[in-house]
Amino acid sequence: MIFDRDTRYNDFYSEFIIHAAIFISISLNIFSSIAILDFILLSCMIIYLSKGSRVKWHYSLLIFLWGIYSDLIIGYPIGYSSAVFLFFLLLNQVSNFFGIFFIDTIRFLIFVIGLIFVSALEYLSIYLQFSTNISIYLQALQILFILFFYYPINYLLKNNFNLYATKE
Repeated sequence: MIFDRDTRYNDFYSEFIIHAAIFISISLNIFSSIAILDFILLSCMIIYLSKGSRVKWHYSLLIFLWGIYSDLIIGYPIGYSSAVFLFFLLLNQVSNFFGIFFIDTIRFLIFVIGLIFVSALEYLSIYLQFSTNISIYLQALQILFILFFYYPINYLLKNNFNLYATKE
């Protein structure tokens, strides 16, 4: 019984930290003027790396609400960030379902494919809707910048959330 309470506390603590990291990364969009730094993709990476197989129903709803918050802050059409966040949550759960959650290189490749897919869709939608070309190099730099932080954030999410546990 004592240990059940501790696991509930640890789950709440880790989920609170993840949502705080998502909030901070979305809110940093207000202050960012650097073109290659896309905090939506950083939030997508946090969502992709955050959960194991224990996703409850309210987690998806909270991710959707974080997307609406992000759209309101940035000025994107409502629903864009929510769809992207839920897409990366879906990629996370598909990788868990097929049992490749602990194989980091395959998860990295799935994340890269997801980033390329989202960036290509964004590029095509802007081109088709507004008849405007945006720089492919800028899109590639955004992807490379986010991929640079993949393994450090993966390390932090896997190991440093266990600071409250005793190490032997």
